Amino acid sequence: MNRELESIFFLPIRIGTWIQKRVGKGVKGVISYVVIYFIVTTFLSIITNGIEVWFINQMFSFFNTYLLLGMLYVFFIYWKRSE
Repeated sequence: MNRELESIFFLPIRIGTWIQKRVGKGVKGVISYVVIYFIVTTFLSIITNGIEVWFINQMFSFFNTYLLLGMLYVFFIYWKRSE
């Protein structure tokens, strides 16, 4: 099950590994990951603000949800398992 989830959440795990190497996986790591998530989602929202194509808006909505679920996977499963 974990291999399947790790293959699905490849990008969030890579981001989490990068943060873990530079900041750590404690409170600073969680705060850093959340700040990066909010910066990326805000940037994507600003970019797609003027686009009225429903398909593109839906793709970015799914991508934001993917990043959120991946972030939660990294916090609660990936970092806990690597302790």
